[in-house]
Formats: sequence, C-alpha cells, structure tokens
Amino acid sequence: MTREDIAGQLRERILAGDLKPGERLPSTRELVAQHGGSRTTANQALRLLAAEGLVALREKSAAVVLAPEDAGKTPESRLAEARTELLELRDEVRTIRHQFEDLERRLSAALGRLGS
Repeated sequence: MTREDIAGQLRERILAGDLKPGERLPSTRELVAQHGGSRTTANQALRLLAAEGLVALREKSAAVVLAPEDAGKTPESRLAEARTELLELRDEVRTIRHQFEDLERRLSAALGRLGS
C-alpha cells in the first residue's frame, strides 16, 4: 500500500467518527502489520494526515486524532488560537483578582467597623 492509501483509510475512519478526538492512532508498526508497506510509508501517511490537520504527531511516531473543528488548520493557526485563548484567560484572571481584592478591602472595612 502507498502512503496515500493508508492515509485515505485512516482519514475515512476519522471523518466517520470511528476514531475520536484525543484517540491515538495505531503505531507505525501496527499500521504496517494492518496495511503492509514499510514504517517509512506509515510515517509518511501520518504526516499527510497531520498536514491536513486531522491528527497531531507526538513523540515516538504517535499520532492523536484532532477535533473536527481543528481539521484543515495549520499548526501555526492552532498555536495562534491557543495563544489568543490564553491571553483572554489571563485577562479574566486579572479581572477576578481585582474583584477579589475589592472584596478583601470591603471585608476588612466591615470588620474594622465591628471592631474586630
């Protein structure tokens, strides 16, 4: 089998929902055992799927299925989205911290009026 054949079969399973987001794909050795070919061919198939945004490649040739909304996005665009989300979360933490500090001041003032 070619890398396109292996990638095509995995792509179909991902898009059909047989392989869920967060699920690990078979290792390159398992792919070779299932489909034939070489580990190089299996690695190339995984890289094709990663380039399409369907999987994320991890260490030791592990590949993890990405959520459908991430399909087609480049790693750079996913990184930019993650950065934006983290910046928004940082702003929310700052807002909550200010609210907490305000509550602490009000609590201290109320306790001071009670003579505590």
